[in-house]
Amino acid sequence: MSSSPHERLRPVVDPDLPAGERAVLLSHAHALTPAGSPAPPPVPARWEFPFLQWVREHPVATLVVAVAGTLVGMRLLLRLFVFVLPLLLLAALIALVVTARRVTESPAQALARRHHGRYIVAEADLDEPARHLLARAQRAVDAVDAADVVASGHIDAIDNAVVLPRQVWEIATTLRRVTELRARAAEAEADLSGAQGLEDLLAERAAALEAAEASVTARIGALEGYAARVAEADESHRRLRAVERLLAEQEDYLDLMAATVADDYAADHIGELGERARTAQERLRRALAEAAEAGLRLPGESGEGRR
Repeated sequence: MSSSPHERLRPVVDPDLPAGERAVLLSHAHALTPAGSPAPPPVPARWEFPFLQWVREHPVATLVVAVAGTLVGMRLLLRLFVFVLPLLLLAALIALVVTARRVTESPAQALARRHHGRYIVAEADLDEPARHLLARAQRAVDAVDAADVVASGHIDAIDNAVVLPRQVWEIATTLRRVTELRARAAEAEADLSGAQGLEDLLAERAAALEAAEASVTARIGALEGYAARVAEADESHRRLRAVERLLAEQEDYLDLMAATVADDYAADHIGELGERARTAQERLRRALAEAAEAGLRLPGESGEGRR
């Protein structure tokens, strides 16, 4: 699976959060603060006055209305100034109060603030190599979720809705840690450039980063392998449906052959075709079962296979 340079990565949210809150965070990515940044402070409530804002944004229209009102009502104002002026001021005050609204932080902003650190914004929290790996993981999960055999429940040996989000979360948190350490290592190498006797220490740090990245890459490879098996099962499922339709029509073909060519060879030949179709059906069913078993071999939280 190749990575597009313009591919936009989704935020990754801790699967232990309630499903409803995860959905809000994922659908309001603009409200999320990167895990590497300080937690956002609460947004204080404030009052907004759209009427005044409209007046500020449309000074020409306001001036035209004011001049027109003055010209039209000048004679009336001269006679009833004491009564008309308070009415105009009252109308303006009513417009100001009626359009006023109290603004507070949105539910998405409140959740993003409360759960800061329990979601990862890939564009800000991960470096380019880490983003490339996360993209591979997300594509693999998307391929599994889009498979017909998953939607229809034919692969039910693994609860994809629970296990796959946790796999991606663990991958993303590891990649964030690798990103942080890789940045620190680059700074240390720049600061210690030319220093003698530190080669072994820097080499150990580089080896640790490579080992961590190799481990998470292996986990992503397992996800991609599972996605490939599910894709094979999807194709097998389509072929299985075709075989089942063939078997359903077998009796019609047998009756037709018996009516037109009344000999044992024809009947035996039709029966042989039926056996081949049943063999193919059984082989395709095994392919579905093998795809489900592949999901059980995905690494768990400890990095070992699920049992």
